[in-house]
Amino acid sequence: MASILKTDKIEGVTASGTVQMPAGTTVQLVNMNGNAQSSSNTTSSSFVEIDTDFRTSITPKFSNSKIMIFCIIGLRLYNNGSNDAQGYYQLYDVTGGSAVSGTQSSLRHYDYNGSGYYEASPVPFNVLMDSWGTTAKTFTYQLKLTTGTGIGTNDDNNSTSMTIMEIAQ
Repeated sequence: MASILKTDKIEGVTASGTVQMPAGTTVQLVNMNGNAQSSSNTTSSSFVEIDTDFRTSITPKFSNSKIMIFCIIGLRLYNNGSNDAQGYYQLYDVTGGSAVSGTQSSLRHYDYNGSGYYEASPVPFNVLMDSWGTTAKTFTYQLKLTTGTGIGTNDDNNSTSMTIMEIAQ
């Protein structure tokens, strides 16, 4: 015979007030959706953050959790209408002051029609990482230009978002 447990609220017995969740359970989810109807760009050949509104923070509840980050960036490469353009993007840990390992990737445009810019929106990437304990961390994205006249965001269609999930282990 199956048992049924009905409850409106689960509270921890200890002073910490936390309850250990089964492995694979989503403990929390933080989401940021771009809502600016504008574009920003850079000509920097070094990685820079060009949109501080994109920053997303999470404070893990458990020190042994996994953290899954899903990121979509609306990007645009600019050129002078006759040359190719190339740039790079990466996920950046603002709190730790370093790029998130394995998230750097390139974006390239071959300008065959002389359009002057190339919209490559949206560009998705994601990463699974170990928790860093229970302190807050903030993430954003950074861009750099290697050839062309600029690389930037294209949020005309609200195409930029970041979702961070804490997953119990």
